[in-house]
Amino acid sequence: MRGSRPLVPASYISSMNAVSQLFAILAALIYIAVFPLESFFLKHPAAQSFLSTPAQNVPAVMMWAIPTGFRNLLIGLGVLAGVIAVNLGYVVVGYTLVVYCCANMVLSGSTMALADWLGHYPKKGDSIPSTLGSVVPALLALIALPF
Repeated sequence: MRGSRPLVPASYISSMNAVSQLFAILAALIYIAVFPLESFFLKHPAAQSFLSTPAQNVPAVMMWAIPTGFRNLLIGLGVLAGVIAVNLGYVVVGYTLVVYCCANMVLSGSTMALADWLGHYPKKGDSIPSTLGSVVPALLALIALPF
């Protein structure tokens, strides 16, 4: 029938394994949770501490923090849309979204470690918690995909 979705065999309805889905959702929730801290609350001391941003640097980084926060929100929502798509039977679309968005998280999240290594964090090693939080769940989701 024209315009209708092709039927997918029942075995394909949720072909993304539960471990991959779990880590993808965890990665998405981390990115979505950080979004308001970066975009709206960076002027608050608790957000500054959490994001390793000294108070004196906040005015200089706000022009980047707001778009970065929104980018994180969109990438997180992309992962959730991918997991939902896979579970609704849109396997190719779902996998494409999850793989692209998680790869984006892994690659862009790793740049925090690079910035730390180059000396752009207040203290060496300040990026470790945020780098791990933004990279590891997405990386585990990608690693678990083939199983």
